[in-house]
Amino acid sequence: MLFKFKEEGIRVELAYGILDISEDLYHGYKPEHLLVSSIAGSSAQEFTDLLELHHTHVDDFFIRSEVKKSEKDNGRITQIKLHFVVKGRNLNIDKLYRLLESARDKCAIINSVEDSIDIVETLEIVSLN
Repeated sequence: MLFKFKEEGIRVELAYGILDISEDLYHGYKPEHLLVSSIAGSSAQEFTDLLELHHTHVDDFFIRSEVKKSEKDNGRITQIKLHFVVKGRNLNIDKLYRLLESARDKCAIINSVEDSIDIVETLEIVSLN
């Protein structure tokens, strides 16, 4: 990847398109948002792959995130909470917890940061009738 500096921030051209990075929300994505998005996106992809592998159908799921920062350590991110909300019919909560735990173990991004950032994952099931 080649990162080019510009007045408003940094630009990188990727296969999918251009990504602008800036602390100013009007000129790009904040680095903090990209970090959380990478962690949530990678975890979600692993979880989705495991759901498919284990023939577990869900109608929908989404993730809510919450970030905690250190007041003493230059605003360093100390914790990221990922709350998975899974919607479906006849879902086995124990199986979903096991799959989420396995997804975490397989998630390269979480494995890369978990020694410096506390990653907390929770699960909520919404039963559809």
